[in-house]
Amino acid sequence: MAVQIKGIYFDFGGVIAIFYRPERFQDLAAQLSLAPGSLPKILWHSDDWQQAQVGAISDEEYWRRTAPRLGLHNPEALSRFRRAVYADVTPDPRMVDLIRGLQGRYRLGLLSNTSGTDPQHIVGRHGLDGLFDAVILSAAVGLAKPDPAIYYLALARLGTTPEATAFIDDSEPNVQAAASLGIQAIHFTNYETLIAALRGLGVEWDQGEGA
Repeated sequence: MAVQIKGIYFDFGGVIAIFYRPERFQDLAAQLSLAPGSLPKILWHSDDWQQAQVGAISDEEYWRRTAPRLGLHNPEALSRFRRAVYADVTPDPRMVDLIRGLQGRYRLGLLSNTSGTDPQHIVGRHGLDGLFDAVILSAAVGLAKPDPAIYYLALARLGTTPEATAFIDDSEPNVQAAASLGIQAIHFTNYETLIAALRGLGVEWDQGEGA
């Protein structure tokens, strides 16, 4: 007999909200005279990012170290670039409706790798207040996906077992790590396949929400 799902964790960037849009980042790279495709590598594949997402260095220090690699040599230019990077990060209304429809039926959590430590930077800024029973930001807890320790922490925060917990992420390594612990991991590719996967796990939500 299948275990009933009692808790569900959502990633933020790439699941609740689309963060990386190739065309947008190509435009930003061109504005900085960077090679096509180089911007994601500069931002998220550096030792500085690895340190920032576990809180070993602050978000401000991360950007200070990254600025020269972007060719940005004054605070005003860096500030404009940071605003441009996050300018079009907006939650998918369908995802917000889905989460609202799940409220009261399941324990809900947000689990995100980020260099910020204040939950309001994601939850409050994007109108997600009150939707989650647990909010875990990697930099705030000193752990990042796919480290197994952050999944164990996430389970403890919701008070659920691995087999009774669904985890949704767009990163395949993060999904594989969760699945290796017995968590019901779902690799997010689009809204429609997510809905099918949740229904396959027997997850239900209020009619008219996330339909």
